[in-house]
Amino acid sequence: MIEFEKDFEKQSEVYLEYLYRLAQKLYNDCPNIDALIQDTLTVLIIKVRNGEKVEHTKGFLSAVLKNKYNAWLREKYKAEYVEYSDGTISETHNDLTEWEEAQSKKEEYESVRREIGRLIRIYRDVTVRHYVHGQTVDQICKELGLPRGTVLSRLSTARDQIKEGLENMEKYSQISYEPKSASIGIWGNCGLNSEPFSLMRSDIEANILNLAYENPVSVRGIADTMGMPCAYLEPIIDILIHGELMGRTSGGLVYTRCFVQKYEEAFGDIPAQEKLADKYASRVWEIVWKHLEPLTEHDDFAEMSDKQKATMLLFIMNQMLSEVLRNSRPDSENTPKYPPERPDAGRWLATVTVYGHNQKNINQYEGSGPVRVSYSSNNDGKVDCQMFDCQSLFGDAHWAYNKFKYRCSLQSILRFYASLLPCDVKIDTELIYELIPEFEKLCIIKRDTDGEIKLDIPALPFTEVTEHWNPVCETIKKELYDLLSDDLRMLWSKTRNRVPKNVDEAEYFTYAGMMGAYVKAQLLAIVNKNLLPYPVVIGKTPLIYIAYRKKDA
Repeated sequence: MIEFEKDFEKQSEVYLEYLYRLAQKLYNDCPNIDALIQDTLTVLIIKVRNGEKVEHTKGFLSAVLKNKYNAWLREKYKAEYVEYSDGTISETHNDLTEWEEAQSKKEEYESVRREIGRLIRIYRDVTVRHYVHGQTVDQICKELGLPRGTVLSRLSTARDQIKEGLENMEKYSQISYEPKSASIGIWGNCGLNSEPFSLMRSDIEANILNLAYENPVSVRGIADTMGMPCAYLEPIIDILIHGELMGRTSGGLVYTRCFVQKYEEAFGDIPAQEKLADKYASRVWEIVWKHLEPLTEHDDFAEMSDKQKATMLLFIMNQMLSEVLRNSRPDSENTPKYPPERPDAGRWLATVTVYGHNQKNINQYEGSGPVRVSYSSNNDGKVDCQMFDCQSLFGDAHWAYNKFKYRCSLQSILRFYASLLPCDVKIDTELIYELIPEFEKLCIIKRDTDGEIKLDIPALPFTEVTEHWNPVCETIKKELYDLLSDDLRMLWSKTRNRVPKNVDEAEYFTYAGMMGAYVKAQLLAIVNKNLLPYPVVIGKTPLIYIAYRKKDA
């Protein structure tokens, strides 16, 4: 008896939550739900104490609760008539058999309709036409252009699936009530309508891609897991297939074509990367500064503020270390030269990162970019300005633009930045001026002592970049690779992703995310050791850099 009391105490909260949820859904017209639930639990306690076995406890409680509710109904309607507030009188039945039968049929019809919604299109179409709209098999054959045997076969399969669904109503997984969220990133250039970013419109797409990642699955299987009708999921899946984030087998199964990773696995062994960054901070900086210090005396750099100078150095190191890291991958020689072409004029490979509950944006090394944007005012092939925009722990950038009062394209934002430089670039919308306070908060724009707005991020003329900075950076990259490659390659090789064969360029993603923290960890170690000759405020130094064509150049 003591053992039973302990076990029941452990389960009581589970049973109470289940009963309250069930009662609120089915019996919320009862004014005293608490009494119904307490009476129901009492029946269970007495039954178990008497030594009787209860195999399916929740099913037993559900049946008892329904009986208690029906008993309340009988008590409520035992009078021969009911007098309404307007004085009219209505006769009632002492026996509620008819009411219960009608209620049972209603629930049965609702269950059948729900199962019809879960059928995939080829079965749903014939079922709705035949059983809902009353069409004959011959009419369906004529309108759908199908052989009679095919229609009869699909109707039979549909009936079997509906029956199976009615017998097993507990298929929905945790995803149905706690869907996962996700973000998408690409290597390459997005399409004309911002594909594939525009394809990820909600958590629905994220969960579909996640469910179809390990192995091809049926649309009905996805519907069962997510607790959604196929009728709503099929158009979404069709869009994902057209956009090439998904594919379909000859047998009708669907699969994910992009790489999917869990958020917690998107950075690799962070402590090991931080240890390596700390070990090499001083030596990395020595190599960088040895070659870049002479360039800091050039007029265009010397005229920058200390904040702009620090940003420029951090940005350059970010780019060089990123390339060294890529070249040190064990499979670097097998990396595709270009991402695959897409039908929307894009060239990309996509990575979808899936987050657990309340997990998003908790890692300081999370970021993206650089996003590269160019603007040309004519068709002579000359670029007037180019922006490299990195989202990182050093400061918010393109991720923050989506939260502005007005949505602006990256090219509109670039033109606004460039309009503050000595070049022939004009803004394309006056609304951009209303966003100046937003850019000030991001530490991209500032006001001088006269209140005039100024660019607070580094910018260099194309001639300075191509003639001086680019050649020096190539030299730095070679020296950094010689310094770091052996240790980087060792960390790379510690872990590998298991990538399904249906993923586009599957081999490319074997090591994806394994060193996701290193570059920013290396920059942070250099900053924390105060090696830069200019001050850096973490969170207020966004890594954005602009190259531009000077007037009359």
